[in-house]
Amino acid sequence: MAEQPVSVSHDDDIDIFDLVDDIKDKWYWMLGTMVAGVLLAFVYAFTATPEFKTDAIITDVSPSELLPFNQPVLMSTLALSASAGGDSDTGSPVIMTDAAVFELDPESAFLGARSVLRSSSVRRSFYSDLLLRGDERTTSLLFEEKLTEEQNLVKFLDRFAFGDASGKETLDTYLKVSFSLSEDAELARNILNEYLAYAITEYQARVRNEFERKLQAQIELNETRAANFRTQYETEKARRIAMLEEAASVAASINQSKPFYNTNDVVVSSEPPLYMMGEVALKREAEQLKARSSRESEDIFIDGLPLITGYLDSLKAVKVDWESVQLVEVDQPALLPLKPAKPRKLLVIALGGVGGVMMGVLAALLAAASSRHLRRSERYNKVNSVL
Repeated sequence: MAEQPVSVSHDDDIDIFDLVDDIKDKWYWMLGTMVAGVLLAFVYAFTATPEFKTDAIITDVSPSELLPFNQPVLMSTLALSASAGGDSDTGSPVIMTDAAVFELDPESAFLGARSVLRSSSVRRSFYSDLLLRGDERTTSLLFEEKLTEEQNLVKFLDRFAFGDASGKETLDTYLKVSFSLSEDAELARNILNEYLAYAITEYQARVRNEFERKLQAQIELNETRAANFRTQYETEKARRIAMLEEAASVAASINQSKPFYNTNDVVVSSEPPLYMMGEVALKREAEQLKARSSRESEDIFIDGLPLITGYLDSLKAVKVDWESVQLVEVDQPALLPLKPAKPRKLLVIALGGVGGVMMGVLAALLAAASSRHLRRSERYNKVNSVL
């Protein structure tokens, strides 16, 4: 009867000292892999296209910078009711206060500028202006022929990064704008500074348009109110003249040329018929009312209208020196980067070394395991061949 082959038993337990011995035994694998990792990292660090990043910081301005918008005449609007009766008790116009025409505080101005600076539409417009300049260097770095216009635009938008104090426990109000560009540090700085100027100018134009629109709206509103007061006055004057002429006719028919009553005889709560003023007085008052129309202006006779016209004159006299207007402050313009943001050479080489060591340890263990497996197989085959 033939004897069975002798099998070699395997111990599946892992001994840390055996692993250390395996690494020592195959140290050249670890060293070689580490050197290879460092060399690859070194090659990448010194051959990869450098990318430069530059930053700028925008902050709010002091309240004194916004005084052109917060002029006293614009802080409140004096308006007069154009209703026919005015105050039901006194019959005079009713004075009301409207909302401010335009009021801008530093925080609101900053938030408006922040919104414009972060706006994709503003960056898109700026990108179009850059390409239209026809500068070959700028175009070559910002536009790739193999990509579509939309893809190039997306890449340009991604070159910007924004960071601010929103949601953070800080009293600082700022916006940090970053821009990254490969190969050309100076161009990266110039583009970011140009974008800041472009966006802030766009924001100032929007503020100016809104300011002038609201100012013109207030002027038109008060001109309409003034016209309503004049119309109301003309209607009342025509009605008064008609009543006077009718009463004068009545007085003439009864030969009442002079006032029929003495003021001391009139009861306070009663008012005598108009014809009792006498024909002479009635005709004289009617003539005076008609004569007003030939004068330069009757506004002085209209209750409340001088207030409106005075306010209108103040609104029309408002002037803003837009050249001196500053809505936000560029606390730090974009500066020329001293070194590329990417690749970070020392970090890349260090990571290459660490990765090489890790891969080297794995390679050494695999090589030791492979050698051990081969030795076991040879022993096994040798023992079986003897038997």
